Amino acid sequence: MDVTTLLFITIAVLLILFLFLAFYVNSLSRSLQKSDSQVNQLKQYIVLQQKQLKELSHELQTMTSAAYGVGKRINQLASQIRELDDRQEEFDLKEQGSQSIQQAIALAHKGATIDELVESCDMSRGEAELLMMVHGPQSDS
Repeated sequence: MDVTTLLFITIAVLLILFLFLAFYVNSLSRSLQKSDSQVNQLKQYIVLQQKQLKELSHELQTMTSAAYGVGKRINQLASQIRELDDRQEEFDLKEQGSQSIQQAIALAHKGATIDELVESCDMSRGEAELLMMVHGPQSDS
């Protein structure tokens, strides 16, 4: 083999290696571009997710604030209901006492005795005696 043939073979091998290297670099470049594109898509997705997370956080804060307000209002209403229940109970007790006294007065006008008032109207003896003095039959002395 002469030098020219050897040089030609070396140049051919180098040319093949160069072409292979160029093809490999081109392949890596395309792969890198594809990866860059995927990274950019991921960045956009992350930005979108962060925006949605911020919106959801704001909505959650708004709902929490509203729930706190509703809870506070419910407590106020519960307090008002308890107060109204207490008032109603007092009213019912007064009404029952008033009916009992009205019933005792009616019986006293009809001539009932003190013992009858104590039994039928659930009164103490002193209450019945006082009621008889005021509303009982008037004696002419």
